[in-house]
Amino acid sequence: MIGKLLGHNKVQTTARYAHLANDPVKSAANRIASRIAEVAG
Repeated sequence: MIGKLLGHNKVQTTARYAHLANDPVKSAANRIASRIAEVAG
């Protein structure tokens, strides 16, 4: 899914860059959760 959003055709391309963040999925989830909490009040 992430690869498609980034325009990657191959899983290997996404995997090449995935190591750049320690836990990109957790980081993204935390940012989204914080934003939802702000909006919800």
